[in-house]
Amino acid sequence: MDIKFTLEQARKHRGLTQEQIAKMLGVTKRTYIDYEQYKRAFRIDKAFLFAEIVGIPINNIIFFNPKLHFKCSKRSETA
Repeated sequence: MDIKFTLEQARKHRGLTQEQIAKMLGVTKRTYIDYEQYKRAFRIDKAFLFAEIVGIPINNIIFFNPKLHFKCSKRSETA
């Protein structure tokens, strides 16, 4: 069984601050914090870059919060 890392765990595993990784990803610190708190979803290119930066296979990083998807899909069903 593979170990899964949250975004925060992956970043800390690499020993990076939010500000450092935001700069490496080419986003603002606020945007990165939104990613880490699962308030915003990574674009696929940024997800691959994040995995490369932290040195963890992309399949072992949790990029997505299912509860967020559920809220979005429920909203679109009622619209």
